[in-house]
Amino acid sequence: MFLSDPIIALSPSPFFWAVAASAVLFVAIAKSGFGGTIGSLSAPIMLMVLPPFETLAVLLPLYLLTDCWTVWIWRGYCRWRLLFWMVLFSVIGQGLGYLFIDAIDESLLTVLIGAVAFFTGGRYWYRWKFPVSHQLNRQDIRAIRRRAAPRASLWCSLSGFSSFVSLTGGIPLQVFLLPMRLHRYIMVGTSAWYFLSINTMKVPLFFDLGMFNHRTLAMSLILMPIIPIGVMIGKWLNRRINDKIFYAVAHSALLLLGLKLILGL
Repeated sequence: MFLSDPIIALSPSPFFWAVAASAVLFVAIAKSGFGGTIGSLSAPIMLMVLPPFETLAVLLPLYLLTDCWTVWIWRGYCRWRLLFWMVLFSVIGQGLGYLFIDAIDESLLTVLIGAVAFFTGGRYWYRWKFPVSHQLNRQDIRAIRRRAAPRASLWCSLSGFSSFVSLTGGIPLQVFLLPMRLHRYIMVGTSAWYFLSINTMKVPLFFDLGMFNHRTLAMSLILMPIIPIGVMIGKWLNRRINDKIFYAVAHSALLLLGLKLILGL
C-alpha cells in the first residue's frame, strides 16, 4: 500500500514523533496567533530528526494546511495594498532561491538570518529600556508605513528567499512588519494571506526539484491532525492578550530564535 512502506521506513521511536509533533505545533500556534515568528523554530526542531531537504518537503504541506486554517479564521483582517508589495517581492526572492538552491550555503544563510533576528529583537528591548530617546512616535510609524514598498523590496525578497531554502521566511517578514505597529489582528491576517500565497507557489517548484516522495508525504499526513489543535490554541492566545504583550512576545521570540540560529543550538 501507499502508506505502509513509508511508515515502516520511519523511525518508530517516541522521540522522533515527539520532535516532529512539537515542530508542527509551533507552526500552527505561531501562524494563527503570532504572525509566524515562533513558527520559524519548526524547521530547526525538525532538523533534529530529519535531513534538511526532507524537512522542507515534510513541513511544506503542513504549512499550507495551517495557512488555509489561519486565513479562514482571520479572513476579515488584511491590508491588501501592503500584501501586494509583500507578495510581489517575495516572488523575486523565491525565484532566486529556486535558481540557486544547489549553490546555497545553508549554514551561512541561517547564521545571517539569525543575526538579523537577534538584532531586531534586541533593539526592541533596548528601546523599551530607554524609551525617552528611542520610542517611536506616531509620525515615525506613519513614515515607516509610507515606505512599505522600498522596505518590502529588501525584507520580503529576503523572506521569500529564506522561506524557499530553509522555511525561515517568518523572521525577515517580522522585521518588515513589526515597526509598522499594526493591530495584531491585521498583522496576523495579512501574514496569513502572505504565507498562503508564497507557500502555494513553492509546490510546483518543490515537485520540479524532486523533493516530494512517498516517505515525506506519509509523514506529513500522519502529522496533520496536530494542526487544528495548534491553530485553535494560537487563536485563543491572540484573543486574550493586548498589543503590548503581543509585540513583547513577538520580539522576544525573534531574540531567542536569532540566538539559537547563530549558535546552531
